[in-house]
Amino acid sequence: MNNIILIDDREDFVIQFVEYAKSKNMSIAHKKSFSGLKEILPLHHHNFAAVILDIRCLLVNEQEKEDADFITVALSYLDRTIPLFPRFILTGDDKEFETIGRYFKQEKVFKKTPEDLEKLFVDLKNCADNSEPLRIKRENAQVFELFTLGKMAATAEEQLLALLKDGLTEKRISEFRGILTNVRSLQEIMYKCIHNRAPLVVPSHVFKPNGMIEFNKLMAHLNGNPDRNRGHVTTTTVYQVQPIYNLANSLYWVCSEYVHGTASRDYQISDYTIKSLINNLMELLLWSKQF
Repeated sequence: MNNIILIDDREDFVIQFVEYAKSKNMSIAHKKSFSGLKEILPLHHHNFAAVILDIRCLLVNEQEKEDADFITVALSYLDRTIPLFPRFILTGDDKEFETIGRYFKQEKVFKKTPEDLEKLFVDLKNCADNSEPLRIKRENAQVFELFTLGKMAATAEEQLLALLKDGLTEKRISEFRGILTNVRSLQEIMYKCIHNRAPLVVPSHVFKPNGMIEFNKLMAHLNGNPDRNRGHVTTTTVYQVQPIYNLANSLYWVCSEYVHGTASRDYQISDYTIKSLINNLMELLLWSKQF
């Protein structure tokens, strides 16, 4: 998960750089222009630890020649959209190295020499080791594999990262409702994603006309539609064991009470409930990987 972005239009250098990065246990996402940079950042910033910019590059893919304005345009864009995201500049020209050092004193600039590239990768490793999103993904690799496998909506990844970054340590009661809204939302997204790839597991008839899930109907289906008149014997395929049902049921209804403001105010839940429901969600996401 040590993912780095490289913006460089020289294919020969890119090939060498990617191979060198592999030897350092790093993965490179390559784009060759400013347009390519905008495709990745800031939208997918949570997947990457840093960006490397060639000092001279293309503004659009269709250009034939490098544009000297590239670095100014790219840095200005990053300042506006994602100013704290780690960035590094590469150059193969000694004069340009000196020039950018004078005009962009706050930037980290490296030459395309073996010695400087080694120094660059020391900094990149530091970025990867200290990147909060990448740390969270490493610590929860089994769950986040859902996104790399395409089994969970990509738009939900940042939502889950935010939960694990802030939700597990939040103690302010005023923030609980927002956290529980996200937990419940991710649970519903999970079921909808299962429906898209395994409609026998989460079938169409458990959804209302407005697209919302009829939760009790879904639970009955996942539990094998037990017949109460025959000792609760299951009548269809069972997709979830009892502990998973208990987790799903608890998460859905506890969140529902606090999201919709119907919970009794005689007792206020604490941050322990918030932590337990987030971890509850993680177990459900793991369960969903099998389908």
